[in-house]
Amino acid sequence: MKLRWNSRNGAVKGCALVAVVITAAACASSSGGSSPQAGSSSAGLISSSRCAANKAAGTITYVSPFGFDASAGIIDVFAAQKLGYFKDLCLNVNFVTNSQNSTALVSAGKAQVTNVGSAADYLTAVGSGSNIKAVATYGNTSDYCVITQKNITSLPQLAGKTLGYHFVKEAPVLAMLSAAGVDQGKVKFVNTTNYDPNQVVQGKINAVGCYQSNEPLTLRAEHAQFNEFTPAQFHVTGTFNVQFFNKTFLAAHYAAAKDWMRADLRAFYYCAAHQAACVNIEGEYARQAGSEFITSHERQVWALESALALRHTLPGKGVGVQSVAEFQPEARELVHFGLMKSVPSPASAMDTTMVASLYHGKTLIWP
Repeated sequence: MKLRWNSRNGAVKGCALVAVVITAAACASSSGGSSPQAGSSSAGLISSSRCAANKAAGTITYVSPFGFDASAGIIDVFAAQKLGYFKDLCLNVNFVTNSQNSTALVSAGKAQVTNVGSAADYLTAVGSGSNIKAVATYGNTSDYCVITQKNITSLPQLAGKTLGYHFVKEAPVLAMLSAAGVDQGKVKFVNTTNYDPNQVVQGKINAVGCYQSNEPLTLRAEHAQFNEFTPAQFHVTGTFNVQFFNKTFLAAHYAAAKDWMRADLRAFYYCAAHQAACVNIEGEYARQAGSEFITSHERQVWALESALALRHTLPGKGVGVQSVAEFQPEARELVHFGLMKSVPSPASAMDTTMVASLYHGKTLIWP
């Protein structure tokens, strides 16, 4: 689950969940923009039969795993709505923007599509019985990191010191520690519900696992003194942003889900080329919903995450194309580090053909 620190008001966005039913009733909200009516394709871009099939899928609800965050897999969805790409393909799309358990909503069929931070996160959800199937992975690198106090200049120095994590330890972080030669038996792991990265700077804990595209950006904006370590520095492979659908919906409306991804990825490339414009689009949705949105921070988030995705595609493939092979390292890490007793087969838990079929080489096919 992807949770991030809101640097302005010191809170984690979203409402706490008690159950999926309560979430749907109390936390569901639209983005503030009106959903397009699923009539004929606005520019006659697709055939009438394809348009009718997409309309038959009904409203496709996307759940943002972190509100109005300018993160890959989130900002592009808002942009696709605003730019009319969903409407062009006769898709009626709605948003839930303040749920902290997007996977549960999608698994239960209360919504149809969402995303998580990594293959490890996704496989953990599948292993817990979630009724979901991954269709896209935005990068074969990790967005995770560890930030430490300034006096910790190498990860082995964490021996005897405290390293925070949120709810569950992250497999890519543990793999990085292992690759760096850290004796993890000597590290004092602490489950912290405090998402403020300043707890490291202030000495409350010595280090914490986090996202490259969030906490370090916040600390740099504050001119704080700290060190950052990433899996890539230690040649640890990973994945970045896994997009998935409710499995039942996907089986019933595969063509509509495929066109949803087509519109979403078209918006991704638009936003990579027009970064300020897309951050402003999402910011406007946030303001309409009365949600916190710090434009300067979100521009940094999107600059980093769009670069991660563009620079770390599978060889010769476009953004979003995924493979079983890129899931395997994190699948092994989950078992190796005792995070799961057994892991679902990545091959059975993902669709590797949908997004691949949207491209000619690295060029997205539109429409």
